[in-house]
Amino acid sequence: MNAIDPRMIHRKLVFRIFLMGLALSIIVGAGVWQMEKNKIGQDILWDAKNGFKDFNRQIRTLLNTPGILNPDRIHQHLVLEMAGQRENQSGQFVSMGIYTLGGELLTLVTDDTYENRDLVREKAGQLDDKIQTYKTMKFGVIHIDDTPHMQIISPLSNDLGELAAYGETFFAVFPETLNHIRRKAIKLSGAAVLIVMLTTGLLYPMVVTLLNRVSSLSAKLFESNLEMLKVLGSAVAKRDSDTDLHNYRVTIISVKLAENLNLPKPKIQRLIKGAFLHDVGKIGIEDDILHKPGRLSEEEFTVMKNHVPYGMDIVGKAEWIKEATDIVGYHHEKYDGSGYDHGLKGDEIPEIARIFAIADVFDALTSRRPYKEPFSFKKTMEIIIAGRGSHFDPVHVDAFEKIALTLFETYSKKEDDALKTELADLLKEYFYC
Repeated sequence: MNAIDPRMIHRKLVFRIFLMGLALSIIVGAGVWQMEKNKIGQDILWDAKNGFKDFNRQIRTLLNTPGILNPDRIHQHLVLEMAGQRENQSGQFVSMGIYTLGGELLTLVTDDTYENRDLVREKAGQLDDKIQTYKTMKFGVIHIDDTPHMQIISPLSNDLGELAAYGETFFAVFPETLNHIRRKAIKLSGAAVLIVMLTTGLLYPMVVTLLNRVSSLSAKLFESNLEMLKVLGSAVAKRDSDTDLHNYRVTIISVKLAENLNLPKPKIQRLIKGAFLHDVGKIGIEDDILHKPGRLSEEEFTVMKNHVPYGMDIVGKAEWIKEATDIVGYHHEKYDGSGYDHGLKGDEIPEIARIFAIADVFDALTSRRPYKEPFSFKKTMEIIIAGRGSHFDPVHVDAFEKIALTLFETYSKKEDDALKTELADLLKEYFYC
């Protein structure tokens, strides 16, 4: 877990709330648009169907003799109906046709005042033998010159309630009706979008307040994790050599080498945790062995090696420092397989453990210890280069050679406070988002 930068989270929150509000606005607006179009479409259909039923009632008496229908009388009546028809709210009938029960077109009348009458005539009167398939009223939309026309085909009954003929009408929707549909749909969908955006805006302060609380708690938790890291590292340092300098230096040097090798940020985060806690298992080693000024006997060294499994056990108990296991458990492995605790070799050893091994030895050799004086830079590098391919990864040694002198001159005599400040800067760079 990294520390949360409230400003970055705030920017992300604003962006995501904006996207969510925009997406919801589009969805709601499109839904309202479609619903309103469907509603008005149903109103148009209602007008057309009612108009057709009125038309059927007007000519019902003329259909009382289905076998011998009089086309002239029906035609005259349709002409009068067309001339005197009352315009519906949403459109008008521009074509009326009557078919016999056998499917023969008996008569067809179109509105001569309608500008698209010729195009309507091309579509009307084409049913023939298909007419008998229409058992109930059917309707469909046909676009003529970009204007929607409702085509209605339905059986016609006479005064006796008998099936006497079939009717076909074309109902043209007024342009004003179409414009009204668009305006109303746009208005309602715009209102829906505005409501969604206002609601999103009202929720934003609440979300920000909750986020700030979460960020504050997260920051405190992160600081606690860092303090746990420092406390454990310092506890080991006090047990081992009564100084934190080694932990600070070896962590910084490891990071510098990792940066030179272009390691990604997540690996460097793991490296920092592991470097600071690499010897945490020494808490479990007896004082007479841990503080012995001379060389350890074989039996004592066997006991000393137990600090690796001890350390693994310690860092494995806390989720945030569990990433330190790559170094805590493998920083004494050697490239040729002669190290401990598992005798791993080459790429079997975690990469950050191979990097740390060089930094650890470099700092141990160039530092004063109770049992030795610090080695010179030249002698230190001779030892490290001699371990190339046996103790250390050759690629990492080659990269380290390029920066080793700068590291020696910068950190070999650096004071405690300066190291703490630099380590704090590293923590800020790699752990604070």
